[in-house]
Amino acid sequence: MRRVFAVISAILPALAVACVYAPEGAPPPPQPATFAVPAPPPPARFVALTATLPHGPSEGLPPSVLDPIQEGAPLRLDLTLLPPLIPSIRQPDGTYVLAESCDFGVVEAGAVSLPTGSYHMLINAELGTPSANPASLLSCEYDPALMSDDSPGASWRLRGCFLPQAVSIPTATLWALSPLPASACGIGN
Repeated sequence: MRRVFAVISAILPALAVACVYAPEGAPPPPQPATFAVPAPPPPARFVALTATLPHGPSEGLPPSVLDPIQEGAPLRLDLTLLPPLIPSIRQPDGTYVLAESCDFGVVEAGAVSLPTGSYHMLINAELGTPSANPASLLSCEYDPALMSDDSPGASWRLRGCFLPQAVSIPTATLWALSPLPASACGIGN
């Protein structure tokens, strides 16, 4: 019996040290601080750009109103050209001719080349077909403030949803705009 008592006496202090006693109702120990890294903002679904050209003196530089155009980001464009800027329209044989007359209304064109007022930036826009790309539209619009002896008061307007691709050419950038479905720019949702 002494032996059992000696064994028990030897084990009890070890058990007492191994046990942890927490009083009832005590708050849990504090957790180590964690820091959440903010997620980057989601990329813009599309870039919306409403602009009028010419846009003041540029000294030959590309117009700053076109700065929001981003390569590869869908572009919801509403661009108005005022005199003396006149677009060129692609003909069935692939050549471009200056749109010299305006019948006021929708202009049927498969593609249009738009001057920006700068030799350092050009814009070519494919309009697609009305059934596949109903958001794309070139029109000649009446503006009585533009009436003069030389002008019937016409401005040109290009609207649509496009995928911009920058093409580097000597001393300039050519923005090639390919038509996208209207839904890519939030039109018709």
